[in-house]
Amino acid sequence: MIAAANLRTRWRELLATVLVVAVGVGLLGAVLLAAGAARPPVQERLSATSALVVPPRVAEFRTPRSDGRVPWPSAGAAAVADRLGATPGTTAVPDRSFPAVPMPGGIPAGDPEDREGGHGIASLALGGYRIVAGGSPSVPGEAVVGADLGLRPGAELPVLFADAVRPVRVTGVTDGPGVYLTDAEAARFAPGVRTIGVLGPVPASQVPPGAAVLTGDDRGAVEPVQDSRVRYRGDQLLAALGLLTGVTTVVVGSAALSTAVAGRRRELGLLRAVGATPGQVRRVVLGEATLVGAAGAALGTALAAALGPALYRALVAVDAARPVGSVPVTPGPLLVAATAGIVLALGGGLAASRTAARAVPLDAVTDRGPAGRAGRPRLVTGLVVAVGGGVLAVLTAGAEGDGRIGLALAAGAVLVVAAALLAPAVIALPGGLAAVPSRRARARGSGPLSGGAVPGLVRTGLTAAPARSAAVAAPAVVAVGFAVLIGGLVDTMAAAYPAQRTAVLAGSVAVEQAGAPGIPDTTARALSVPGARVPLPTVLVLRGPAGPTAVDAVGTADTALVRPGEVVLSEPAAAGLGVVAGDVLPVRFADGSDPALRVSRVLPPDERRGDVAVARDDVRAHDPAALTDTAFLPSDAVPDPPPAGVTVRDARSYALADYAVDAQLTDALAALLVAVSSGYGGLAVVNGIAAATRSRRPDLAVLAAAGATPGQRIAVAAAEAGAATLVGVVLGVAVTVAPLLAVASGLSVATGAPVAVVIGPGTVALAAGACLAAAAGTSAVVTARAGRS
Repeated sequence: MIAAANLRTRWRELLATVLVVAVGVGLLGAVLLAAGAARPPVQERLSATSALVVPPRVAEFRTPRSDGRVPWPSAGAAAVADRLGATPGTTAVPDRSFPAVPMPGGIPAGDPEDREGGHGIASLALGGYRIVAGGSPSVPGEAVVGADLGLRPGAELPVLFADAVRPVRVTGVTDGPGVYLTDAEAARFAPGVRTIGVLGPVPASQVPPGAAVLTGDDRGAVEPVQDSRVRYRGDQLLAALGLLTGVTTVVVGSAALSTAVAGRRRELGLLRAVGATPGQVRRVVLGEATLVGAAGAALGTALAAALGPALYRALVAVDAARPVGSVPVTPGPLLVAATAGIVLALGGGLAASRTAARAVPLDAVTDRGPAGRAGRPRLVTGLVVAVGGGVLAVLTAGAEGDGRIGLALAAGAVLVVAAALLAPAVIALPGGLAAVPSRRARARGSGPLSGGAVPGLVRTGLTAAPARSAAVAAPAVVAVGFAVLIGGLVDTMAAAYPAQRTAVLAGSVAVEQAGAPGIPDTTARALSVPGARVPLPTVLVLRGPAGPTAVDAVGTADTALVRPGEVVLSEPAAAGLGVVAGDVLPVRFADGSDPALRVSRVLPPDERRGDVAVARDDVRAHDPAALTDTAFLPSDAVPDPPPAGVTVRDARSYALADYAVDAQLTDALAALLVAVSSGYGGLAVVNGIAAATRSRRPDLAVLAAAGATPGQRIAVAAAEAGAATLVGVVLGVAVTVAPLLAVASGLSVATGAPVAVVIGPGTVALAAGACLAAAAGTSAVVTARAGRS
């Protein structure tokens, strides 16, 4: 009852926290709505199935090329399909996918990253597609193609396969996309099977052990590799935005509530005087925090409904999500976001409730000075959290790939929380020096605020009520900390990766197939000049400590390195698999076969060789769909003229193009998160200043009684707000040092070259300037209004 009454009568003071929670819930809800819309849809070509039967999952996969399944051999998949299809009314089709790029007029058509454009004609039924003209292929060299190519039966169409660009005769046209060959020819290109499409009921007794049956929306888990990469990029961005929002809501909400409580000591003392226990006072404040969270959650859900579609469109614009018809606004994500907002508000109210519980009955009649000293629990908690952030920073230096970025963001978030907790103690540090210049200035002055009195009053105000000042500094810590961290990560990686790739490829050129996912064997042979590297990547399933492990492998024609029947591992890969040179390693290839390869050598890591190297002949024998992504040739050994349809780029151009997709995502991530952190932080600074200024009305009254003019009172308040914000800016920059140094250290190890931390001064200036301007301006406006009242 008391909490609800306080919310009605003190809504102006609590409005700051309501707005903070509303923005937090709005952003969290938008993230969840966008994540829901980004779930992989059921592929159109599999939409007619009642279920998809897929093989067992690997225990661990260390490659973006894998769907995480252990492929069935052709005979095994056929046997499973026969057992499933023996049930009356059920049809089971082993679905095979392989590279098949139509090239009408010699120009590749479709998605240049699509490695699954080819299928067997039996798969046509899985999407409910029909042949609208002509008939099915009957012999190798014939195909049914999509009507979107504008061809008619009898036409000849060049198609890029893994082995060559060959003409096929169009026997039919379908109302769906793709290139459909005879099932026998499809089995030659893709002997391994990862999906069996089922039309009709699925007899559970005929499903092999370990296999999974996917029905309904779960069928979307079977998706093209290029789509899963896009979705993974979007997941990274959404996770970072969610982390930023959660941390900001807790830190800023706690600061706003603490400021509001600090200005109500007489009221809290009165509650103690009439018999309220510290526990009851604490529960009153927590009740207010819950009601504030509920009010903010109600506003935030409406905001989320508007932001969700806009956020998803932003993901599509940076190729971090596939276009969808609409982003459904469903109650589930909004309810989760609203609950999270209430919980975060309650978490932010814990510190304020502890402060309130320290009120004593004497506070109702006596002003004991600013209630702003940081308590020991807050100081200890801040130190513990700071240690935790340091541990995460150390782990960041040893992490690999995307894990390094995730840990850096986590370390930064933890250190931001630590800085916000320790802000009162940091602000109180210079207290012993604050009075010296101000006393000398007052001795020389003639008026109440003459000479250096304003700086002295500012210092005294900061150090006498450090918790109040920390409530102003905390939003700046969040805004500047995240802006500098994210901007530094992006700038450091943008400088490190292309430079490292350029150095590795010095003296070489990169050759790629224009508009297609890879280079066929015929072109690869033409590029196999002395000194060339023409890797043929594949995915192997190896026996690891945790069970079947999917890893990237590279097929090479260098017999001096590895011969057929052998495998060469890097030292980290061998340690991870628990093998040494001379061991025999069971391997599952893409065709589902299980040959054993002898570990011929274990060598230091080398990016050009890869962690797992096998003979190119072994890859081609067991993975007929494998494609060479890029060939690397000595600069002076490029065939003249080069093979048809390829592009040749120097080392630097290739490195920049290779990083372009990641750069687009990281730039978008940086722009979005910096904008959110700066905007959210600016809003929080405004709210914190407003709450802090209301809590210091007695101080302003004292200044007025001492003869200070309205302009002088505004100058003191604006200067104090600016100084507190400046402390937050400094702390925000400081907390980024450890994560950024850790990332630079990790990149140095990964690239084999020194990497320096790069921080764009524009990012720091933008975030800091926005916070300082918001602090000084808001303080001036609120102080002027307080003076008139």
